[in-house]
Amino acid sequence: MIKENELNNLVTRAEIKTLKFQINPHFIFNSLNSISALTSIDPERAKSMILKLADFLRYTLSNNDTQQNKLSDEIKNIKLYLEIEKIRFEDKFEYNEELNTDCSDVNVPNMILQPLFENAIKHAVYETLDTVTLKLKCEKINNYLNISLENNYDASVKSKRGAGVGLDNIRKRLELIYGLKDLLKITKDKNLFKVNMQIPLIAG
Repeated sequence: MIKENELNNLVTRAEIKTLKFQINPHFIFNSLNSISALTSIDPERAKSMILKLADFLRYTLSNNDTQQNKLSDEIKNIKLYLEIEKIRFEDKFEYNEELNTDCSDVNVPNMILQPLFENAIKHAVYETLDTVTLKLKCEKINNYLNISLENNYDASVKSKRGAGVGLDNIRKRLELIYGLKDLLKITKDKNLFKVNMQIPLIAG
């Protein structure tokens, strides 16, 4: 008979896995729709997008059962994701990063960064005609790896793209994994949107 704590652990792992796979589908569907549209008007861009999407999915599927990856690997996959979105949006967004060198080898939850960027693309890039700058920062502060993503957005435009489900999923995942609340904070200041995520640095 399964002990209560073992059962709770199984339930928690199932919840984490469910949350992880709720964050990807709309990006994949959008990419496939874009590929379909580009096939007839720009076959070369469609081919490039197919190859990049294949690499992205290969990384995602190969890490299905992986709970954590190095931050550097997650960022590498994020850059692939952004290259795919660049084919869709061209010059509508720019990407910058400020990463302390001691952050790269820190383990973070698998696919934890993607919904941050998906949210920015969905609620900022998609909703404005202006160029959006995405800035990723990372540094160690006390006993946490502090990761933030900020972007400008058009505050005068009322979003028609729904609530930030991906961000809510991150918050829930972090709480389930680390047993701590308030590891994800969102701030808005005029036309700047910022998401700050804290990953506890676990010695061992």
